[in-house]
This record gives sequence, C-alpha cells and structure tokens, in this order.
Amino acid sequence: MDTSVTDTIETRIELRDYADDAVDDETKRAILEAGRLAPSGKNTQHWRFVLLDRADDLEALAERSPTGGWVADADFAIAICTDPDYGYNEIDAGRAATQMQLVAWERDVGSCMFTVDQARAREFLELPDEYDLTALLGFGYPDREIRGRKDRKPLAEIAFRGRFGEEIDLE
Repeated sequence: MDTSVTDTIETRIELRDYADDAVDDETKRAILEAGRLAPSGKNTQHWRFVLLDRADDLEALAERSPTGGWVADADFAIAICTDPDYGYNEIDAGRAATQMQLVAWERDVGSCMFTVDQARAREFLELPDEYDLTALLGFGYPDREIRGRKDRKPLAEIAFRGRFGEEIDLE
C-alpha cells in the first residue's frame, strides 16, 4: 500500500482479529525500526523492544492478559520496555508504539495495544529490574478488508484557541 501519513492516520484502527498469513521478517524489521527512530526525551533512546513471534510465546502473553486474549491469534507482538529513571518513559513508549503502528498499517498490518499482569509478564519476559514493561502491542494482517474513515467528533468540539473552551475557527 502506498499511502500518505495523513491517510494512514485517518484509516488506522485498533485491530484484534487477524488472518493466518505470516508477516515477513522485513516488515517486522521495518516496524521495529520505526520504534527505534521515534523521538525520546533528551534523546536517551532508553527503550528496548522484545519481538515475540512464536506461537507459544503469544499464547503465554494471552494467558497473562486480562484484555488481550486475542493476542494468541496475532502473528507477533512487541513488548516496549523502558527505563523509568529517565523520567519520560511512558511518553517515549507511546511515541515508539505510535510510529510502529503507523508503519505497520502502511504495510497493511494491523495492531492493537493490550495490558498484562505486570508481575507475571515481567517474569515471563525475564525483564531486568531496571526496566518497566511499558507497552505491549499485537500485530498481524487483518482477517477482513478494512477501509473507510473513523467516526470522530468535529475538531471544533475538542480543540480550542488560547484558552480551554474558547472557540477555534480554522476554516
């Protein structure tokens, strides 16, 4: 798919249902590279990414998640681990996750963030104490064609000029 960033943003949705088709390593690498290239507070680049693409690993994540049982059917998942000592770890994880999801969608790969039981997932991932398990995302090709635009509130309802509640008119 050859799309603009704007088109990717306008059409990307959270996806929890995946086809059985495997995502190739080149695409997985491009998604990880997007995370690596994300901005970070003071350019610390403190994140670490764990690629989980074996069926038993995805099942183990699903068993440790109250919201992401669907990840067992994903093609792969990425754990974003950050160092909280840098003070920007949650923001930086969000930046990396967003860029990963946009590059994935550009390549027709869907994704969704999910939660896990932190203690059990940390143990499973053998995560060092100095890192937080800040975000987890599942990825895979959609199991159906997904097209269209999002149903979102008008900009005038959610954006203001100068002060909260003051009308914005950018026409």
